[in-house]
Amino acid sequence: MAQIDWDDFSDRTATAAEVRLLGCADLSSVLALQKLMVHEVRQQSRMSAAVLLCEHPPCVTVGLGASLLELPADARDLESRLIRVYRVRRDGRAILHQPGQLAAYVVVFLQECGLEAEQFRERLQRAVVLACRDLQVVAVADPADRTAVSGRHGVIAEVGIHVDQGVTSFGVYLNVSSRLDEVREIGRGLAGERVSSLNAERVRPTPMAQIRSALAVHLCEQLGYPEYHLHTGHPFLTRTRALIHDKFTDHHSSEL
Repeated sequence: MAQIDWDDFSDRTATAAEVRLLGCADLSSVLALQKLMVHEVRQQSRMSAAVLLCEHPPCVTVGLGASLLELPADARDLESRLIRVYRVRRDGRAILHQPGQLAAYVVVFLQECGLEAEQFRERLQRAVVLACRDLQVVAVADPADRTAVSGRHGVIAEVGIHVDQGVTSFGVYLNVSSRLDEVREIGRGLAGERVSSLNAERVRPTPMAQIRSALAVHLCEQLGYPEYHLHTGHPFLTRTRALIHDKFTDHHSSEL
């Protein structure tokens, strides 16, 4: 009779991550969903890792280490453009989110991945660099700035993370077809740093589906989850309609 090595079973951990494509989703709903993912990963009740990929309607998030000097002096200017400002529990700069920017929220248990927080950040940067390379864009992570990935013409991705009891949240915000005139008015751009996008680096349109797929693959591989389950949407999210300023869209309302 064959012997069963029960120790072998007990030492194994799940090797598949859950990747969800959320489309364009408002920030507060994604943050609530991320909180649920953090709880489930911490409890290891249903999943070991989660990646949420989405775009956001125009809004601004301000990280714990950011300065209010990274925002326009007159808050009414943002309000007039229907842009809400959120204080969030991540490091990094003030960031303008808008359609055309790919956001990746990454929830993993660092101990399971065998990583420290800074190693996790480096893996996120590496995933962005590799995804850009898949689209023939040269990108680099500056050792002097762990909150960014840069192309030839400026910063193309912001990295901001939070770790609570060994579980990560937030992640990467990659400018794909973002309006750079808007991006340059907040955060790095307002501080005089150069910002860019994949469209600007490639000098041609970048298919969002292509970079989204590449980033999902490289994030999972870099964090030790070469297999992942892909889902569209989440029952937690509901579709609504929100008013969006016409500087960001040709229509005055957009479905989220």
